[in-house]
Amino acid sequence: MEIERLETGQLQPPRSRLSMAKEWLIGRFRVRKQQDTFVWRAASGGAALSGVLSMAVAALGIPTGFGTGTDLIVFTALNLAAMQLASLLLSVIFSLLYIPLPRRFVSVLLYAGTETYLILHFAEFGLMLSIAISAGFTVAFALVGGAIGLFARLRMSTAGKWLTGTLIAAVCASQLFLNDWTAPAKVPHREAAGVVDTGGINGHEEQIPDPSRQGSQGVRAFTYGSGEDKHRALFGENVDIKTGSVDASSYITKWSKLKTYFWGFDQSRLPLNGRVWMPDKEGVYPLALIVHGNHLMEHFSDGGYGYLGELLASQGIIAVSVDENFLNYSVWSGIPDHDMKTRAWVLLKHLQQIQQLSGQEGNPFSGRVDMDRVALIGHSRGGQAVAMAADADRWFKKDPTLGSLSHVRIQAVAAIAPTDKKVDSLSAQLKDVHYLTIQGARDADVNNFYGDRQYNRVDFSADSGKFKAELYIEDANHSQFNTEWGRMDERPPGGLFLNRNELLEEEDQRQISKVYISAFLQTALLGEKEYEPLFRDYRNGLAWLPVTGYMNRYEEAGFAEIARYEHYGGKTMLEGGGKASAAGMDKWQVDFAKDRDGNSKGTKGIELSWTHPGAAYSLALSPSAAAGQSSAQDPVLAFSMANLERDLLAKQDKAESESGAATLMLPPLPKLEVELTLQDGRKRAIELDKVMPVPSSAYTSFMSWSWLEKRMKDGKYKQANEPVFQTYLLPIADFAAEGGELSLKEISRITFRFTSGPGKVMLDDIGFMPG
Repeated sequence: MEIERLETGQLQPPRSRLSMAKEWLIGRFRVRKQQDTFVWRAASGGAALSGVLSMAVAALGIPTGFGTGTDLIVFTALNLAAMQLASLLLSVIFSLLYIPLPRRFVSVLLYAGTETYLILHFAEFGLMLSIAISAGFTVAFALVGGAIGLFARLRMSTAGKWLTGTLIAAVCASQLFLNDWTAPAKVPHREAAGVVDTGGINGHEEQIPDPSRQGSQGVRAFTYGSGEDKHRALFGENVDIKTGSVDASSYITKWSKLKTYFWGFDQSRLPLNGRVWMPDKEGVYPLALIVHGNHLMEHFSDGGYGYLGELLASQGIIAVSVDENFLNYSVWSGIPDHDMKTRAWVLLKHLQQIQQLSGQEGNPFSGRVDMDRVALIGHSRGGQAVAMAADADRWFKKDPTLGSLSHVRIQAVAAIAPTDKKVDSLSAQLKDVHYLTIQGARDADVNNFYGDRQYNRVDFSADSGKFKAELYIEDANHSQFNTEWGRMDERPPGGLFLNRNELLEEEDQRQISKVYISAFLQTALLGEKEYEPLFRDYRNGLAWLPVTGYMNRYEEAGFAEIARYEHYGGKTMLEGGGKASAAGMDKWQVDFAKDRDGNSKGTKGIELSWTHPGAAYSLALSPSAAAGQSSAQDPVLAFSMANLERDLLAKQDKAESESGAATLMLPPLPKLEVELTLQDGRKRAIELDKVMPVPSSAYTSFMSWSWLEKRMKDGKYKQANEPVFQTYLLPIADFAAEGGELSLKEISRITFRFTSGPGKVMLDDIGFMPG
């Protein structure tokens, strides 16, 4: 009877709390998407797409080593699965809380926004900037998705919808691809009256051949290495010369197990892998090792200097690109400790390996390498490593495994955008070695000219015949010197926000590298003195260099110092008892030269600031000042000057920022005349513009939007300019009266008189050199 009543519904048994809770949960689960209408679902799709795109960009910046396609597929699939699970859980929670919203949409929006925020945060965008960009990006895609859903619901014919959609898409595409959508940071502008033409050399042209032209030698390419490389056949099964490994465990103490898994070895078995380009004719040739910097480990860097290797080999130099990818940073396995010291040590081990192969029979190196003529070329951290290797005793004097290197002579060091961090509280000090450093003003990775510091730490014996030189390039960045590194100096997502307007094309930037590296090594290793004018004055190479701004610095052995400013107790004292004085200056003081961030470059100069034309700085010479060059042929007066005009902008910048003005106006470029006073009181003067006008300073907008400049990476890009020295060489003969001669012994005073104003500069390295 009880059963029948239940079937007819006349009686209901009492329900337990558990069953009621279960029923409530099921009910709330079923209605979790109740308010997600078609338009909201379309908006959810837009938000989900923003998350997919964010993860795809992140995947490009965290490679696994299995290939870009694999990374994109795996990361996208995992992201979609996580998004589905997270949005399901969040929508259920919102439903249980009776939150009256389109719960599925809000869940997807929160997931995609949080995901994008985390990606930006770990890319060092900072808290507020990451929040702002991720919110704007996610909401924008959600709005587009919702608009598409709304459009799909409109009562319109299919043809009308297609036509309208096509028009909207065309407008969006035109805005994206045809317009300049970037808003770079404020870059100062110079009044027209201050602009000068630096294209001509005004009678001081030097006719020299193009050093970037392919040489007469045929080139033989081969590799040496472990023969066991897991990722590159040219160092694995297809290697031409099999070499052993080296034990770096005395230098590296922390090596990730993931790194061992990826490479198949640890720090106790580092391979010696190299790509070689060798002249095909029989003979003994000098050697140049090229080493990369700290790019992502999974994106191999050693193949990126083939353009240099082939060129150098065709000109009679054996070139080797050294593999140190296993010392590079990985998102998954980090970077080994003491990697900087190990980079230099591995480079020395390559020299030993080649030295050994050259002394053996039956391999391409046999009897072909002149170990008395060796050059080291490095890029980024490699640029610091080559200087350390050339000063090996400072770090490796007690290493018994490097004994054979006493028979190797490193004659030249070239550093492309190098780092310059102290290692064991020490920095490389080079003596009697040719040195060249190259830096781009638009370098968003190593954004300070650290090669300038090493330049200041290169010294020469008077009769060594060596020189040192710098080249600063206005529109060059960090990565394009390597063919494998692309155009972005930062990995995604940060690299996507870099301003690439006016950046040199890849081939143009590498053309600069070919011109300078080739000329440098032909001079240092092959004795081709005809290329030295290029380093004295970059304008001697304009026929082969791309159009952009350049500045160069130069000094050679035999430089007779008048003023360097590091060694004296006050601003008036000079070398050998000379005296300095100033007239009309607002301020003149000895101070450290500073980089983009205001940190010392390790050298001092005399800082001069003035308001009105006519201000002068004078050096009364001691009798011994010119003695070292008194018999030199065609002597020149040399000095280096950096334009400190950015210091004059501080107050203007603040005022303009408060008023909302879009531009800053720079003062005219400094104009000056250099005057020599002779022992008999006669004066001889030259306007600097007639020899080399002061070049415009390089101001760089690193980011696509101005508000990123001071916020990205803790303000790394906040300063648009770095004061850089330009060397000026004034032939003493040009000061002589027409038809006359002038001896250095006749000079009693040198005066720098500034004929424009206001201005601020730093002078350094004033002295005489052979012409």
